[in-house]
Amino acid sequence: MRARTHFLTQLDNLWLRRTSTLRALVSPRGVGQPPKFSRTVRDRLIGEILEDATSVLINDHGHAAFTRVTSSRHLRQIRGRGLLERGRNLLSWADNELNGPIIYVFWRGRKCLYVGKSSSPRRLWDYEKSAYLIQATCLEVFHVPRVSELGEAECLATHLFGPRDQKIQPSREKWGKKCPICQRHDAIREELQALFRMK
Repeated sequence: MRARTHFLTQLDNLWLRRTSTLRALVSPRGVGQPPKFSRTVRDRLIGEILEDATSVLINDHGHAAFTRVTSSRHLRQIRGRGLLERGRNLLSWADNELNGPIIYVFWRGRKCLYVGKSSSPRRLWDYEKSAYLIQATCLEVFHVPRVSELGEAECLATHLFGPRDQKIQPSREKWGKKCPICQRHDAIREELQALFRMK
């Protein structure tokens, strides 16, 4: 609710600034300068509007979209003494329980550390000696029925879980399906840039 209200307030603020000169020509202000509208102000406000819009989209559509592109869910506590034992326990479980394309999420309590994807659970072997096996308390895995939806599922998981270590945008295969949140975000940005274009 807060993001939705802030989105509408900032959109009104941007429009007010953009039309302040026009308003002053018809109805001159009293004391004080009209709100500034510069490229810097415009870009800052558009950035804030996009951030709020994305939050609203995630809350309204994120979980349903993620559920649509995933099927089963598996949660495994990471247990064992030392890195090697924790790695062996986790990978033995993965070999026995998982198959096909997956989205995997390392958690430390309620804090998401990392979101990744793979066309096969074998990717988890790359984490055999990873610091995540010490830092994380559990691994959550979602099965993705279609490989073409892996990129979409990873992007949606990144939006939903807000991983600590996601320093770059999830990859998007040319042949894969696009994240609906990102699609709507891009459409909103293009509309705002068109509405508030500057010479």
